[in-house]
Amino acid sequence: MKSTNLYTTTSLTFRQQIAKYVAGNMTTDQLAMVGVTGLQEGLDSPSLCILAGLSKNENPHQIEYYFKRTLEELNIALPDRRQAAIEYAFGIVDEILLGKKDLINGMKEIYQSAISSYDFESETKNYVYDSISFETAYGLFVTHEELMQADRPWQIEKTNEQLMVETKKELFEELKKWKNKMVSGT
Repeated sequence: MKSTNLYTTTSLTFRQQIAKYVAGNMTTDQLAMVGVTGLQEGLDSPSLCILAGLSKNENPHQIEYYFKRTLEELNIALPDRRQAAIEYAFGIVDEILLGKKDLINGMKEIYQSAISSYDFESETKNYVYDSISFETAYGLFVTHEELMQADRPWQIEKTNEQLMVETKKELFEELKKWKNKMVSGT
């Protein structure tokens, strides 16, 4: 069956795209793209092949049916909303680290789409997002955004532009640390 998909490619993995869907940031008509990614990653099941070949104009119930069958056939459980938010954020971090996504635009997506899809703020102990060790990255992102909006210099010895460059470097390194920390469980 020839695929009728005309989707743009993404560098999110099959599981990261599933997480993006569970987090509420992908519509049912985009699930065929998830199927294509699964095939590209070497996964194989009858329903996955059908899912990947579906048009985005198919009946949403049919798309969901083949998506659910694909997960059953591949023995993949859907992540809960909390885990989906984290996995989706990991995918965006991967895109940033590989240079496929701009750092600040990626951080906006992490903050506005991935992390905000779950109420991590309610888990706060001392600092917002500390329950997932994301407080430093978030703080650096907010600092960058405030520097962009600043109408006067923050320091005498450095321009705001210099401070933004430094903050972006720190943020990039912090994202690497964050993902490694979360994946290793330390």
